[in-house]
Amino acid sequence: MKDAEMTIELEGFAVYPDQIAKAHEWMAFLRTNQAAVDRTLGPEHLQSESLFSATIGGRFYLFWYSEQTAPGQNVAASTDPIDVQHVAYWQACIDESVPPLQFTLENHFTPPID
Repeated sequence: MKDAEMTIELEGFAVYPDQIAKAHEWMAFLRTNQAAVDRTLGPEHLQSESLFSATIGGRFYLFWYSEQTAPGQNVAASTDPIDVQHVAYWQACIDESVPPLQFTLENHFTPPID
């Protein structure tokens, strides 16, 4: 959903069946490097990014939820070492032959700022 201030998205991506352990390693890598990951969000104009996992129909998926304030730098074009490793994990783990699961935002609520 796009509104006057941000784009909010939720997408899920299938993991290769033989790369589930590597996908868990990827998520651990991101957690272990939290401060460095947080620094990469600015150039991408990400206000918030959350990652989830789930098994659907016997297939393991990773999901990205993001709130982006403007179009940002493509992570694949970044030379930041965290982004380079993130892209390498993506290429090793995500089965792009499976269409991503895309969710439509119906409502978004935030409390008023006083």
